[in-house]
Amino acid sequence: MATTPISGVDSVSVSTPNGEAAFDAAVDNAQQGEMTPELEEMMIEGAITIGGQMIIMPRANDILNEAMSDE
Repeated sequence: MATTPISGVDSVSVSTPNGEAAFDAAVDNAQQGEMTPELEEMMIEGAITIGGQMIIMPRANDILNEAMSDE
């Protein structure tokens, strides 16, 4: 399926020198930084939350649907 181009896209600059410098500084800062215990704890909690949402909750929903259909 063909789409028509959006007018004005060619005149927009995607990258700016200030934006690139800020990005490079953020990458350098992240590579030099250490993992603090607080950050490690937040990452573990986030992984547990995501795991629960992706693995446990769909199965719990299936069990609930099964139980409700028998009634």
